[in-house]
Amino acid sequence: MVIENLKESAQTITLNGVEYAFNINEIESFMNECELFMSTGHNEFDTMTQIIADQLIDNATANTSVPELRAQLKFLREVSFLLRSMLRPVENTKEY
Repeated sequence: MVIENLKESAQTITLNGVEYAFNINEIESFMNECELFMSTGHNEFDTMTQIIADQLIDNATANTSVPELRAQLKFLREVSFLLRSMLRPVENTKEY
């Protein structure tokens, strides 16, 4: 993966007054690891998170509380959104 013309300001973000480093090497490592066990194409992260969500719902026991499931499913939804928006083919970024 090659990153060209990445400005210094694009390498950090500030959330709630805390500055975070944006580590492109970690994203590349994440993508490479994911490619070892799944496709990382267009909607594959959405598909994977939906499969996990279905497994959570289908395998919940009578002792699993609704708030517990809700938190897990909301987390998966947020991870799916992050992964979907984090990387997209360059030709699709012109819309934004």
